[in-house]
Amino acid sequence: MSPEWRLPFRPHGLPGTLIAFDGVDGSGKTTTTRMTRSYLRARGRTVRGYKLPSRELKASRWFKDYSADPFGSVRTGEVDPLAMCCAVLGDRLMTVRARILPALRAGRVVVVDRYLFTPLGELLIHRVPAETRAVVEPLIACFPAPDLSVFTTVSAQEASARVRRRAAERDDPLGLDVYERRVDAFRRLALSNGGLLLDTTRGQRRTFQDLIPHLVSGAAGVR
Repeated sequence: MSPEWRLPFRPHGLPGTLIAFDGVDGSGKTTTTRMTRSYLRARGRTVRGYKLPSRELKASRWFKDYSADPFGSVRTGEVDPLAMCCAVLGDRLMTVRARILPALRAGRVVVVDRYLFTPLGELLIHRVPAETRAVVEPLIACFPAPDLSVFTTVSAQEASARVRRRAAERDDPLGLDVYERRVDAFRRLALSNGGLLLDTTRGQRRTFQDLIPHLVSGAAGVR
């Protein structure tokens, strides 16, 4: 079971609203993110959407090696979990400072597909000690706190089955143990940091109805 990890976020204090979506692959995260953008735009809000990390980072060899075999690449020493987390957070911080913060200053609603919870979850699946997690906390403090953090979730078995139903990923190499640890890591991050756990097992449209009250609440700042 992943440890609790309360993150040192700082409120951004800007006119806009930041909504972050994270979750294991196959949990319905990207679909829910897309539905959220459409819902807000239909109600007259100016929305900026970002999907992280950058294409340049995803094209790197170590990122591809890790994506294909998270446990194996770490076990062989091809990828170091802490170094990977710092690199991925740095890539995200470039987008935050260059694009997201200006949009928040302009009063936009910013919807992010895979915020910094995703790389932090990858640290947790490798069960790194608290001392290792503490190394990245000063970098985490550079990120604006989301006004609403949504974590889509399903069982590990369902997530794996959904991924394998995609035409391009029928031969998904990831074992069930990877999905199990990721589901657990996201759940722990959500519970530790006031996130909204959104179970999509009932279907995307029915689940989205559970999200709508949080989108229109004062806490989210989207009216």
